[in-house]
Amino acid sequence: MKTEAIFFVGPRKVEIREVEVNDPQPQQVQVLCKAIGISAGDISHFTETDKQAFPFAPGREGVGQVIRVGSDVKDIQPGQYVTCNRWQKIQNMDASLAHKIPGEPEDPTLWLMDPVARAIADVQFAHVEPGDRVAVIGSGFMGLLVTQLVGRYPVYELVVADSKPKNLALATEFGATETINTSSKDGDARLEALKKDPFDLVIAVTCPQPLLDLGRQLCCRGGRYVIGIGDDAGSKGQSTRAVRAMWRGLVDLKPLVTHRHKFADAQAAMEVAAQAGDGYIKGALTF
Repeated sequence: MKTEAIFFVGPRKVEIREVEVNDPQPQQVQVLCKAIGISAGDISHFTETDKQAFPFAPGREGVGQVIRVGSDVKDIQPGQYVTCNRWQKIQNMDASLAHKIPGEPEDPTLWLMDPVARAIADVQFAHVEPGDRVAVIGSGFMGLLVTQLVGRYPVYELVVADSKPKNLALATEFGATETINTSSKDGDARLEALKKDPFDLVIAVTCPQPLLDLGRQLCCRGGRYVIGIGDDAGSKGQSTRAVRAMWRGLVDLKPLVTHRHKFADAQAAMEVAAQAGDGYIKGALTF
């Protein structure tokens, strides 16, 4: 069977190609992809900030509907919604990597489980404790996921620092007790004051080096300093927790997925993601 897939074929250039999809192997499921997220890694490869040999097939943040299952697959049925990987309309994948999503999502772009699992990995590694004073450095997509999670803990203080006012406003909605604009004079003054009263826990999420350095300066002696993103997010435990958290509404992607593009418009979608203009937090492709 033929299907379409997106490939990165050169610097800032994507291409839709026709590829062959075989029958699923005994331990595989065949998935019709409905939506997939544009990750920070995808953007880095597109712009060659992080170089990789071309051409290659991107993707890790998908959700789709199972259309066929291999002979050895017993716990997943056709029609169920699961996570998937590649930027490809129909794809085969190992059933152990297809994490089930409850019901039929009205908007599949709000079920990008992989980044939620990575945010959970960060928070688990950080060992957030009741009464902690916590600082989150960076309020991009991943930083706001971490903020949502930490905001659910009984922490004493949750301070979020970034240069985007709209993102900081969302951080307040997600439980931040204070936000600091790192590009303002008032923000600089506040950060200098906090260096003298450092935090029990600092989580720096997908930040440039100056903000990573800031995170170290804000962490108290003997405190915990975590640099995201979680590397072990693919483990079944974290994926299961991510699905549970999303199903219960403990993590909400609705205000974070700000840009949606059709599969055929992948080139334009990547340009928008690379520019990351005002109001951009997360982009997704729909099929």
